[in-house]
Amino acid sequence: MLKVSLRQLGYFVNAAETGSIAEAARMANVAQPSVSWAILKMEELLDLELFVRQHAKGVSLTAAGHRLLPQARSLLRMAEEFETLARVEGHELTGTLTVGCYSTLAPAYMPRIIAEFARQYPKVQLLIHEDTVDDILEKLKSGEVEVALAYDVDLPDELLKLRVQVAPPHAVLPDGHRLLDRPAVSLRDLADEPFILLSSKPAEHYFLSLFEAVGIAPRIAHSSQSFEVVRSLVGQGRGYSVLVTRPLSDLTYDGLRVHYRPLADAVPHQTMCTVRAPTSRMTRRCQAFQDICVRLYSGRGGAAVRAAS
Repeated sequence: MLKVSLRQLGYFVNAAETGSIAEAARMANVAQPSVSWAILKMEELLDLELFVRQHAKGVSLTAAGHRLLPQARSLLRMAEEFETLARVEGHELTGTLTVGCYSTLAPAYMPRIIAEFARQYPKVQLLIHEDTVDDILEKLKSGEVEVALAYDVDLPDELLKLRVQVAPPHAVLPDGHRLLDRPAVSLRDLADEPFILLSSKPAEHYFLSLFEAVGIAPRIAHSSQSFEVVRSLVGQGRGYSVLVTRPLSDLTYDGLRVHYRPLADAVPHQTMCTVRAPTSRMTRRCQAFQDICVRLYSGRGGAAVRAAS
């Protein structure tokens, strides 16, 4: 027989996320002493101290509390999924799905995914976290994010990955470039020209690895963590770049045109995938999200971004 209730788990998670017993009580619409007592009882049942209590400064998790928080979130999700299965009729989905996405991926892919998900599952609320690679991985580990859209570069082996799209890298050239008459270009042909690097993680590692694969070192003239800054610098004639994602418009933010050419070199392609923590349970909402990502971007449907030509 379970000794800890779902209500206690909910109080525990809310207090951990807000750092406040009072805020956890407000979220649950109950009196603060009720939450304090429930958490104290939970600690007694588990024979563990979950929080460090500081007068007038709220609460902070102990080491044991940090270890148990992802499991508590997972159990609450499972309970919500059970309740959903019991209540819905047919294939209707309800509830909340928390999704992480690399900030470099989000503008090109997430809007269409969100719109399609809302069309198919209007009673599910999507909560989107756009963040850096490290922060998204930490949110997956802690259970704050259930599934994420990511590039399969430097991901921990234990993560559960589903391939969504494999896309080749392309050289990005300004108007008037000497190689625009070629259907494909080699990195060796560009080796002496200034290179503009997309330096966000994990993009930087991937793009530099392309040069390593052909045995040359790029002449890095500029670097930026912003995809659009990189494109705009190319448009201004400050150098060339190598990118994977291509928006529908080849115009930069400042109105200049850039041109994409496939790489003639034998270099690795970029893989976009959905990612889940190894301890996570596949919910119907998560499965629906993954299905939409694959259908929209695996090549069976039109894409919001296009392969360069």
